[in-house]
Amino acid sequence: MKKIILCFLSIIFLVSCQHDKETNASLPVLTLKTNRIQIPLDSTFSYSSYILTASDKNDGDLTTQVTFNEINTHQLGSQTINYRLKNSHNQTVYKTLTVDVVKYYNEFFDPSNVLADYVDNPDDYQVLVNKTHALNENYKPDDLESVVDNDQQFLRHEANDAYTQLYNDAKEKGIEIYSISAYRSYEKQTFLWQNSLKQFGIAHSCQYNAYPGRSEHQLGLAIDVSNTLNDPLTEEVANSELGNFLENDAHKYGFVLRYPSNKTIVTNYAYEPWHIRYVGKELAKELHNAHMTLEEYYN
Repeated sequence: MKKIILCFLSIIFLVSCQHDKETNASLPVLTLKTNRIQIPLDSTFSYSSYILTASDKNDGDLTTQVTFNEINTHQLGSQTINYRLKNSHNQTVYKTLTVDVVKYYNEFFDPSNVLADYVDNPDDYQVLVNKTHALNENYKPDDLESVVDNDQQFLRHEANDAYTQLYNDAKEKGIEIYSISAYRSYEKQTFLWQNSLKQFGIAHSCQYNAYPGRSEHQLGLAIDVSNTLNDPLTEEVANSELGNFLENDAHKYGFVLRYPSNKTIVTNYAYEPWHIRYVGKELAKELHNAHMTLEEYYN
C-alpha cells in the first residue's frame, strides 16, 4: 500500500512540475534595449522605442499592448518607467527602465542630479564605476600599497604588482613615467570636484572630474601617469613615448586606457591618455583587442 501511495504522489508531483514548466514557458516575453539611459532636460521621449521584444507564443507580437507610465522630462533627476505586458491568458511580465534627465554640456552630462546605483562588488577588479554606478562614501580598499616611484600614491596589492612591472619595463625601454595620482578617498574626490566647479565651472568638471563616490580612483585600481612632472596631465601624454607604450602595451599588464579619444560619448568623459585602470590581464586583453570600454563590455 505504501508503495502505491508513494507512486501516486510521485505521479502528481511530476504532473504538477510539468504544468508549472508549461505555464512558465508560456509567459509573454518582454525585453528592453537597455535598463538605463540619459536624456537632455526638456527633450521629447519615445517610450516604445526602447522596447526590444514584446511577444507571446500564442498571441504573437504584442508591442502595441505594452503599457507604461510617463515621466517628466522637464525635471532634472532619475526617474523610472515601468513597462507592463499582459497576454490573452492574463499572464503579466514587467521591465523597468531608469531614465536620468540631465543637463548636457556638449556631449557630457552633469551627474549632480543623477541617482546612481551603488555597486555591490567594490572589491571586484572588474567592477564598473562611472557617473551612474557609485561607491559608498565609506568604501576604502584594505590592501593599499605605495607605488614603486611615489610613496604618497597607493594602489591595491594586485594592481600595484602589475603597475610595478609596467613601470620597470617602461624604464628599461628608456620611457619616462611618473605616478601622479592613484587612490583617492571619497573626501579627497569631494574636494577635487568642488574645487573644479569653483575654478573651471560645471562644463569643464563634467568632462574631467568624477562626482564624489563615482571615481575609479576610490577603487585603488586606477592611476594617472605622465611623461613629465611639469604640466603632467594633458593630451600631450598621448604624443609621447609613454602614450604609445600605454596604448599598445598596457593591456599586457592588466591595465586599460579607460577614457579613449573615440569613446567619449560612451564613457561620458573627455579623452584622458594618462588614466589607466587595472582590470586583470584576461579582461584587459579582451577589451584592448575589441576596442571596447567597460561600459560596452557590461552592456
